[in-house]
Amino acid sequence: MSDIFNNELFEAFASASDNVYIYVCDMKTDISRWSKASVDYFGLSGEYLENAANVWAEHIHPEDLNVYMEDITGVFSGKKKHHNCQYRARNRMGEYVWVECKGSVIRDAEGTPIIFAGLMTRIDGQSKYDTLTGLLTTPELYHFDFSDLSGTALLLGLDGFRKVVGNYGYNTADEILVEFSRRVKKLCDPEWKVFRFSGDEFLVVAFGADKERVEDYYRHLCQETDIIELKNQQKVGLSVSAGGVRFPEDADSREILINKLEHSLEHAKNTKKGTLVFFSKKIAEKQERALALREDLKQCIKNDYQGFELYFQPFVTPGSRVITGCECLLRWKGNRIKDSYPMEFIKVLEDYGDIRDVGFWVMEQAIRQQVEWRDTYGELWVSFNVSYQQFLDETFEDRLAACAEKYKVDPEHIIIELTESSQVGNPEELSAMFERLRNRGFKMALDDFGTAYASLEMLKSLHVDFIKIEHSFVRELSKPGHDIDYVIIDNLLAMCQRLGYDSIVEGVETGEVADIVGNMNVTLLQGYYFSKPVCREDFEKLLDMSKKQAQQKT
Repeated sequence: MSDIFNNELFEAFASASDNVYIYVCDMKTDISRWSKASVDYFGLSGEYLENAANVWAEHIHPEDLNVYMEDITGVFSGKKKHHNCQYRARNRMGEYVWVECKGSVIRDAEGTPIIFAGLMTRIDGQSKYDTLTGLLTTPELYHFDFSDLSGTALLLGLDGFRKVVGNYGYNTADEILVEFSRRVKKLCDPEWKVFRFSGDEFLVVAFGADKERVEDYYRHLCQETDIIELKNQQKVGLSVSAGGVRFPEDADSREILINKLEHSLEHAKNTKKGTLVFFSKKIAEKQERALALREDLKQCIKNDYQGFELYFQPFVTPGSRVITGCECLLRWKGNRIKDSYPMEFIKVLEDYGDIRDVGFWVMEQAIRQQVEWRDTYGELWVSFNVSYQQFLDETFEDRLAACAEKYKVDPEHIIIELTESSQVGNPEELSAMFERLRNRGFKMALDDFGTAYASLEMLKSLHVDFIKIEHSFVRELSKPGHDIDYVIIDNLLAMCQRLGYDSIVEGVETGEVADIVGNMNVTLLQGYYFSKPVCREDFEKLLDMSKKQAQQKT
């Protein structure tokens, strides 16, 4: 056996790393020795191989074989001094992984090649291809100069894919992504490029394609992916939204292209899922407003929450119509943006992580206000909203307790409303939090009950004090043909009573509805019939009127 195979240096390098594989070839005999790590990982027949070039070529991805052969031929022909290229190689599990292969030829005094030695390093983390789908990764976009190229780009997103993961599990979700990506690429023209963008989003760069061609592609893709049949013959329905951008007309750089694609896709998902939306002036204006809104909100938070204000909507008792409390609702006017509604600015706060600080501000203002009213109007119920994400904050419980202690509030009159109950991912953890807060005396409530099946699911996990019935059940309760609403609301309130929960019915907008619901087993009523949300000064006027009416009745 040749000495080049049996020496301490080879043994040292061979055991240096599990991700580095070395080889050395006696070019006179065409026998090679490969490190044990390479044999184990790539499933080679043994450490010693004859005609290793052909054996190894069988492991190289067909699409990369030409790249490998061109490089290695250049080395053996003397045109190149070193072998250096990247390609995909199949391991013993049948998976293709990216490797960087480097090697050199040693020649004798006459210039005859006698030894070829080198090493391969796995570069999975730097892979130009996504390991799940085999598509290009987004860093590969840097290879394209969009100012010199023309075409149309599409950012595809699967609608509601989180629910798919929840219903079928991660393994099945991965199978769906692989099959979807295969169909995305199958329908593309040869010169187009497809990238795994992130999660359930895919980027198609249609070089040379106009808007009409891409729209046609999108229609065919939606037809092809409407139903995905899995390996177990289970069928899953998919909906695909997309954002489109032409380049270089609307984007002459990678950064601008991706930015506009993301906003176009977001617009499609928010306005009408399952559609293709091209970047437009309207989306640009919305994007500019969102940026201005973000900056305005940030500045207001830095300036001690300048521009933020609490509005109050009363709770009334069904019989006496006396105001016994209120819900605190956040309002905001910025320095530049003065017409933003809660659904808009709260989403921005959530998207950028500022809802945590603003939420604590709301909590303190609500508790302070309850105490300020106590001497004049007696103990009032005061509620404020807390999202599931806020409950997950590890400082929430301690800060709430510290705030209650600071203002000497009676926790029995503070109602904490859980919003977005359908988004709760860990009911057990939330249940433990609810129990700790209830043990401290705070009242817990489920907001908008009845909007989703998840609300019923929450009742199995969470012990609460109040359930707030969603307004859609009562808004048209007094109109003909809405008997089913009556049955639903009546049974929901009966359920609350049997479970020992107090109830608050939202959305009471007429006197007729107030009378109908008031004759049921309801604890409190809330809605525009009594008052819309108003500022503190106006709410205190309502309290004065309510107090006066109560005194007159007595």
